[in-house]
Amino acid sequence: IDILGPFPLAKGQCKFLVVAVDYFTKWIKAESLATITAANVQKFVWKNIITRCTPQSSTKETPFRLAYGTDAMIPVEVGEPSFRRTHFHEESNNGAIRAELDIVDEVREKSQVIAEACKQRMTRRFNSKIKPRSFQEGDLVWRSTGSARRSSTEGKLAANWDGPFRVRHTLNNGSYKLEELSGKIIPRTWNSTHLKTYYS
Repeated sequence: IDILGPFPLAKGQCKFLVVAVDYFTKWIKAESLATITAANVQKFVWKNIITRCTPQSSTKETPFRLAYGTDAMIPVEVGEPSFRRTHFHEESNNGAIRAELDIVDEVREKSQVIAEACKQRMTRRFNSKIKPRSFQEGDLVWRSTGSARRSSTEGKLAANWDGPFRVRHTLNNGSYKLEELSGKIIPRTWNSTHLKTYYS
């Protein structure tokens, strides 16, 4: 990791540059900073290096491996001996990188399948907590007062619900036709998300 500057002022009062280079894969990451402090450098390392090298729960792979086809060398491996650094051979390294690049498409497809399964699990978990709201014909309901129907003179103290109204017809997919208690029909359909039960 190198710190360069000061340079002429740029957008956001930035005049310093932090550059990280992975000498194994030649990956470069740079970011401009207004001031060089330990907290700013730590934030740069955490955001651009550490979280890029951590396997994500949604894909089971690191973002770096999905993008470049090989695992990144983290900063700790540069200063401390690791298995990859102690067993590094220049001639076999090129072949190993080519082999990794050959299977990167399969790794991406596998991570895409895992991500889809994760999305389905999240959808199931979300849908299990939903309580469907349904009304029968003749039920009394409150109707949500949207910002268009709300009086501008009352401001934020205006009523959020309007009514009561009677359910006239039940339509498909949670839609309802409403009428006033006097029998006057309300001109459009209303979804159950904009209605709630009126208790008298």
